[in-house]
Amino acid sequence: MLNTENRYLFKFAWKSIRRNAGRSFFIGFSVSLAVVIAVWVIAFFDGLNSQIEKAVVNTNTGFFQVQDPVYAATTDSSSPREFTPTLAQTLSKEPVSAASPELVLDGNISTPEGATGLLVIGIDPEIHKQLMPIYEKITSGTFLTQDDEYGVVIGQELATLFKFNVGDQMVLNYQDKVGELRSELITIRGIYHYNSKGFEKRFVYINQKTWQNLFLNEYTGKTLFNRVTILTPDLKYEPIVHDRIQGTDLKLKSWKQLNPEMAVVLEFHDGMIKFFFLIIALTITMTIMTPVRMLWQERFKELKMMSIIGVSASKFWKIGIYEVILMILLSSVFSIFMLTAIIGTQTRNGVDFRYLNDGVAIERAGIKLPGIIFPKLTPEQLLITFLFVIFVLSISYLWSIYRTLTKLEAEI
Repeated sequence: MLNTENRYLFKFAWKSIRRNAGRSFFIGFSVSLAVVIAVWVIAFFDGLNSQIEKAVVNTNTGFFQVQDPVYAATTDSSSPREFTPTLAQTLSKEPVSAASPELVLDGNISTPEGATGLLVIGIDPEIHKQLMPIYEKITSGTFLTQDDEYGVVIGQELATLFKFNVGDQMVLNYQDKVGELRSELITIRGIYHYNSKGFEKRFVYINQKTWQNLFLNEYTGKTLFNRVTILTPDLKYEPIVHDRIQGTDLKLKSWKQLNPEMAVVLEFHDGMIKFFFLIIALTITMTIMTPVRMLWQERFKELKMMSIIGVSASKFWKIGIYEVILMILLSSVFSIFMLTAIIGTQTRNGVDFRYLNDGVAIERAGIKLPGIIFPKLTPEQLLITFLFVIFVLSISYLWSIYRTLTKLEAEI
């Protein structure tokens, strides 16, 4: 509780703010605007990075992949490992939400419409459903089953380009385990529409049984893998996943190692955040310090008169500190209102950039970049930004008070 003297000084500080309403409003608005701009820039790039990361993860990459050492070093699929129940149980514990064993085969098709390379993924259909929602994105036909033989699910873009329909057969050209070039007929069971056109054109899915018959020339009856694609909430869980394969020769790779081009893009965005924050910090400092100093210089005659009648320097300091507190409270109200009105709305509705490319989705490194960006607002962003602005405001007031009182002492 404030005593009588401090209550009076607090009221005096409030009246001083009201008496200089224009300049006080400018300072408060500047502080609020600085908070909003800084938070918006960080939230925008954080949101963009989060959406790009999600897009990469959804290209059957996952946040992590546990790979057999031969495949990790050379992408050679000829030495698959067994996905044992023990390994499955170890990798599937929290915070892992999906651990899908996959066999990988490079192939191609050639038709009168043209030729293209394919990445043929051999999956356990039931486990893969936990990793990706392709089974929900089937626009024609059905998804794979465990016992299906020589059936394939392809993307809509591939079907459109090569005029494929459900039930059609396509000739898959590939090299088997012993290095022989082979061509096999596989039947289209379903067509999916998911992710980007590049993804739909390249990724095709068969079950483990078909993949083993094609590449190994026999079905082992076991679930094998070249890689186990793992889904977690984010990359920070890498140490946990790494600990689970300690003592084995399996290799762990994050999506940033698997897609270094997009990793560089995110690092560039992080650098942009730091650069913008530095520019904003300098602007904030100049914008706040100058009017605060002018505010106290204009009150020099008033302070001089109060000093002559016996008001001590400690009381001037208290008045200044109370003004800082009041300005922080007023700025907080302005900031909350502006953040709610601007970023709150954009967080729900997003910032639409599709008109920049006439509504056509932009793809980079096979990743469909977001056309609508949703700023990602976190308590840490707000806290760090607001604390910095409060620090600048407080230093500005304290420095202005010090300079004014030093001048006052020199003249009295």
